[in-house]
Amino acid sequence: MNPPPSVASHLRLTQQKPLVSRLLAVKPCPSGPPYTSSLQISRDDPFPVPGPNEVCIRTRAVGLNHIDWKNLEHEIMVKQWPEVLGFEIAGVVELIGMDVDARLKVGQEVFGLSGPVGVRGGPPGKGGPGGPDDKGGDGKKSAGEGKAKKSVGEILMEEAEKADSRLEEKGFWTGRAGGFQDVTCVHKSWVTRKPASWLFEWAAGVPLVYITACSAIVCGLGIQLPFLANNKPAFDDSLHLESLTIDTTSPIATHNDPKKTGADELKDVPENKFGVKSVLVLGGSSGVGGSAIQLLRMALGPKAVIIATSNNEDSFHWLQKCGATAHLRGEFEALAEKVRLLTDGKGVDAILDCISGAACLDDGPPTPPSEWSDDDSEITIKDVPECQTTIKDEQESKAMSFWDVFREDGPKLYAEVATGRKVDVPTDRGIKATLVFSRMILSQPGGERALQELPALIESGEFIFPHPGGVKVVGKGLESVAPALAELREGSGGWKFVVEL
Repeated sequence: MNPPPSVASHLRLTQQKPLVSRLLAVKPCPSGPPYTSSLQISRDDPFPVPGPNEVCIRTRAVGLNHIDWKNLEHEIMVKQWPEVLGFEIAGVVELIGMDVDARLKVGQEVFGLSGPVGVRGGPPGKGGPGGPDDKGGDGKKSAGEGKAKKSVGEILMEEAEKADSRLEEKGFWTGRAGGFQDVTCVHKSWVTRKPASWLFEWAAGVPLVYITACSAIVCGLGIQLPFLANNKPAFDDSLHLESLTIDTTSPIATHNDPKKTGADELKDVPENKFGVKSVLVLGGSSGVGGSAIQLLRMALGPKAVIIATSNNEDSFHWLQKCGATAHLRGEFEALAEKVRLLTDGKGVDAILDCISGAACLDDGPPTPPSEWSDDDSEITIKDVPECQTTIKDEQESKAMSFWDVFREDGPKLYAEVATGRKVDVPTDRGIKATLVFSRMILSQPGGERALQELPALIESGEFIFPHPGGVKVVGKGLESVAPALAELREGSGGWKFVVEL
């Protein structure tokens, strides 16, 4: 087999296309939008040359994420300015570096991750700009320096750098460039072929939320994803979630079995380190939530209990299609009581918090069920096809805090996706908390293949687009990014915001 072409074989191509445009974030914008003073287009920049294990991609579409505007306002992942933001891309391969395997070819349509990850300019210890040998910068103390109390941003940066250092030991260096530019370079493991049936706009809306969900499930909950372990799925492929039913007396899915099955009767699934059988997903209609529900169903099988929360009253059927057992709509008021109604009074083994929802909870006395609002709080469960049932329990119940959603005899796992908000977890109650970053999966066995497996999951129908509203193209060209981020900051309404390039 002939080795893939090196950068040297494409020098003529770089000479033909020597200049690119980039959207530089030149300074923070702590006061919020408009972001036009911070985001400036830099034109006529040199065409990037990929290093070993890197791929240059001509960007056709970029996905917008909340982390983009949070970086502008709070510098969560920005080590120094200027920076190129943008974490999701779809486009066409233009150049490949040395040691890139033959699965990626020039001219191939791909999608994947990008974005500022770790110290800008080069791996730590290599003397690049922003590395430990660089004495420049803005003079800010790194996380951990000094005796002052760390801010949430400093804690997040410190945790991100720890994760980056583990990746760098494995040969990953992904902090060269972001997605908001004509051409970007990414590590080969962060890009994969685009399914032929998906447009660039759809492909640009998936990589970050999918890879984050993988990290949360594997690193936060200790559950192995079957497609990463080269194992068969933990359940029969012939079973389809749409055919499973749940009645109002037992929220646990059954399949051709009239016997009721409680969560504690579910069999352990291989590669399930803590024996998780039931999960509460906070923010089920978010991109990470929609991805996580699908992946959890693949890993845990049809009898696992997966309860999703969402403020979107129209999300029920979509969440059911993703694999959710039940949908809790409304605010988190009396959440523990509602969860226990759905688990035969026991609670769940784990929480996957996609939105730092626990950060906004008041742990004071909850509202009793008799005072729950009909307008704001509903529990919908799968019943017969195209139907939904609302459970309203008027019985008085013991006052519970949010953390009472856990089973008393369960593993009590809390996986929190990093959003920049601080959640105070009562670890004295035996709760095992993990702060999750998207790239954590790459340091796990088989984790480097996480993105490479996604096209096959999409093509087989096992993974559907994880945003309930679909794609919303909010502009074309780099100049559209600033106003689109301001709009995203106010809420997406379940849509995935994408800019065409």
